[in-house]
Amino acid sequence: MRLFCFRVTILCFLSINLGARGAWGQTPSPTPPHIKVVLMGTFHFGATGDKGKISFDDLFSVHRQRQLQNLTNQLAALKPDQIFVEREPGEQAQWDSVFAQYRAHRLDTNAIRNEIFQVAIRVASKAGLSRVVCVDQQQPLPYDKLEAWAKRLPTDSLAQAKLASYKLLSLDYPYPKKTKTLAASSLAEYYLYINSKAYGAIDRADYLVYPPAYGYDSDYTGVELLTSWYDRNAKIFTNILRRSPPEDRLYVVLFGSSHMLPLRHYFENHPYFEVVELGAVVQP
Repeated sequence: MRLFCFRVTILCFLSINLGARGAWGQTPSPTPPHIKVVLMGTFHFGATGDKGKISFDDLFSVHRQRQLQNLTNQLAALKPDQIFVEREPGEQAQWDSVFAQYRAHRLDTNAIRNEIFQVAIRVASKAGLSRVVCVDQQQPLPYDKLEAWAKRLPTDSLAQAKLASYKLLSLDYPYPKKTKTLAASSLAEYYLYINSKAYGAIDRADYLVYPPAYGYDSDYTGVELLTSWYDRNAKIFTNILRRSPPEDRLYVVLFGSSHMLPLRHYFENHPYFEVVELGAVVQP
């Protein structure tokens, strides 16, 4: 009974406050915000410990730097209100300092090897912004549990029998192999590729196709990875919401490509945002 009364109290509080003043005490606006969002999945320019690390040995070559200028010019021409990057809010002061040094010409283009400096800061500077905005939420995904489960599988006859009985989980890999490499592409071409539907299908398999096969009966080892992935990205999305004034009109979200599926899901299902495909604003 006490739990029921608590729920009724909360519902009454929300109905009074939301009905009278809109969401969380704000006066409803006759014209809701409409913010376009360019979701730009990225690789980390070789500066990462990620399992899917991509080498970018010629980043500082003349032709790659020219490609970066072309790419960042196109993005800056969109006049984004904010550029959100894969660093935690606690690192904001550090990246503000880097941005200030870059704007003051105290850092050249080969100072830092990652996409935040090479792409986001260049775009922000060209677009007249005062910073790139750190919105990441670091939390480890339980890959260790998946690896331990996979190592145990060859000697676990019960697990083998259970998995064999889950016919859908036993089907062959349904996606084609990756078809483009960075070495054989311009930077813009490679970005368009890793933000394409074909690449996205391959990327999603690591989270939606394989993990459900790790476990059986009441063991959901693989689901722990899947829910942790969505949980982390929900927190990233919330960090963006907390930094989004309703008068803004366009954002660039530069995060590792594996973040794009859940972030797209959150943005597409929020009434104040419209996802813009990278291919609509960047030419190879």
